Amino acid sequence: MWTHLQIVAICMAVATTTGVALGLVVARWQGLATVILAVTSTILTVPSFALFGLLSIWVGLGNPPVEVGLTLYALLPITRNTRAGILAVEPSVVEAARGMGMSRRQVLTRVELPLAVPVVLAGIRQATVMIVAIATVGAAVGANDLGQPIFTAIGRSTGTLDRVLAGIVPVAAIGILADLVLAGVQRLLSRGRVAVAAT
Repeated sequence: MWTHLQIVAICMAVATTTGVALGLVVARWQGLATVILAVTSTILTVPSFALFGLLSIWVGLGNPPVEVGLTLYALLPITRNTRAGILAVEPSVVEAARGMGMSRRQVLTRVELPLAVPVVLAGIRQATVMIVAIATVGAAVGANDLGQPIFTAIGRSTGTLDRVLAGIVPVAAIGILADLVLAGVQRLLSRGRVAVAAT
């Protein structure tokens, strides 16, 4: 379970950083938006077993191919939501910030990103729950995660239910807990956004 959590944490840290950066890029340049969103969407359609197997040829067996694959899977919801959050900021708010003398970078960091955070967090929430579940497939390429007991049970005639549940139950618990925590943070940020807008 600890290794499973580590894999998810590493992937989400990298995917969040990369996804937010890509989201900012595609929010500014529509031409790149079509390409980047198409690529990240295509990656998400590749079966996890095939993607992990392909990556294992380049980075070897174990956790690395799973970490790379999960990071790629998590890019689409984070990138898409970051773009949506930035584009949802009222133009009048941006113009007011520029009228106060803020530079383009200041407008982004002090106005647009703070207002877009709840939407961005929704994408992070979706990506987190998704990769918590997909990570179990990584056991097929040697990842030391909660997919191991499930794959061990395959082909056995006895004791399979206990082994499968040993993998499924913790994964479900991690996914539900992560979703609840991120949902709570998202609600708090949304309320803060409404309060700021009201003032």
